[in-house]
Amino acid sequence: MFKNALLTNRFGLHQARIDRKLVIHLDGDSIQRYLGIDVGTGTVDAGYLFPEIVGIEHKIHAILDGASRETAIKRINRILNDQHGSEIFFDLYILKDDIENGTAALIIRDVTAECLIRQSLQQRRNDIELLQQDLTEKNNQLTRSREELQRLNSDLEKVVDRRTRELQASIDLSKRLFSQTVNALMFAMEKRDPYTVGHQQRVGILAAAIGRELGLSDNVIEGISVASRLHDIGKIYVPSEFLTKPLRLTEAEFSVVQTHSRVGYEILRDIEFPWPVATITLQHHEKCDGSGYPDGLTADKILLESKIITVADVVEAMATFRPYRYSSSIESALDEIEKNSGKLYDSQVVGTCLNLFRKKGFRWDD
Repeated sequence: MFKNALLTNRFGLHQARIDRKLVIHLDGDSIQRYLGIDVGTGTVDAGYLFPEIVGIEHKIHAILDGASRETAIKRINRILNDQHGSEIFFDLYILKDDIENGTAALIIRDVTAECLIRQSLQQRRNDIELLQQDLTEKNNQLTRSREELQRLNSDLEKVVDRRTRELQASIDLSKRLFSQTVNALMFAMEKRDPYTVGHQQRVGILAAAIGRELGLSDNVIEGISVASRLHDIGKIYVPSEFLTKPLRLTEAEFSVVQTHSRVGYEILRDIEFPWPVATITLQHHEKCDGSGYPDGLTADKILLESKIITVADVVEAMATFRPYRYSSSIESALDEIEKNSGKLYDSQVVGTCLNLFRKKGFRWDD
């Protein structure tokens, strides 16, 4: 059919001829088999086989008239009517060859593999583009989430800071109210015994100093200070005439005074202190050898805090005036606890107290 070998080698696939009336002259069934149709042999309307030709008739006529060499329709797509519904792509060429019979060559060049590769590549590009868009959106979401988290963190920090300041203010107020309440109880007791005004406070100052020298924690020392200011609270129930009597008390009167430790415990035991204030108050007249009151406890049963307050109480009481005796000197008070160290008073507490006064110059007015 084609005498020109170059055309055959160039295109090398399915060939026919087309005339001025746009009738295709088939030679064999090559094109029919390729397109998956059966139109018999001979001729067929070009618009039937290739609707794409409609509209380019003038280009075909120009080729037949020798005014043009060729025209082409690229990437024609067909779905074959086979059991697989196969898809093909081809280029349709119409060109002038060396056959002079009023027809032009019509050649189909299959480009299915190329198009499918292009489609696959395009699909991959589309997938990559979609992935990039998705990653961009995810990154934008992450950025927005990070910004929102930063904003929330900033807001949370402000709330926490405000609540912390409010809580600290509330704690400070509670501490002031607590301290004022403790002092009020202390002053209430001192009103009944004007000769011991300042006694509990001075005991607290000395007891806290001993606690610090012993290396106790700030929390334990604070508990000692509170218990010191309340250790004689039970004297509220002791008749004032006993407390202010200018003579030595009778045995019966002294027995009444001795009840103040237990009465103080009864007053304080139901208050939820963060320290064993009630027990310290109960034990502050106990002695290491068991000769103290109210329960005659021995050293191993007495709290360290109570032992400290006991020593501080004795030193302060001996060094200040009482209606039934004149005050002793500080040295006399220190000699008393030194003489009874390990017997009535805890030896470590006594040693610490002596060191405070004799080596470190402790004074209540410091």
